[in-house]
Amino acid sequence: MPRIRFTNPHSDKPFLVWVEPWAEEYWLRPGDAFTIEFDESDFAEQMIGNADFEVSWCDFGILVWTASGKDVAVLDRSGTKLQHGHQRPSEN
Repeated sequence: MPRIRFTNPHSDKPFLVWVEPWAEEYWLRPGDAFTIEFDESDFAEQMIGNADFEVSWCDFGILVWTASGKDVAVLDRSGTKLQHGHQRPSEN
């Protein structure tokens, strides 16, 4: 199963990873890490170019576009599946 690990090396601010095409957001607190696992079924027929996923850096964090119409799993270091909006900062 293709996967990519994200870590937040900052000591003072959260970091956003946005997963498309589902518009799901996951926030990493300083020192946090998580892994995105991609369902590899049907990758051959639904690839973006020759990549399983595409990563773009933006002002707000990182944008990850999956090449498959299949769901992805976002997991913390212990392997627990995270929910969309994980650790979203509260609005004041």
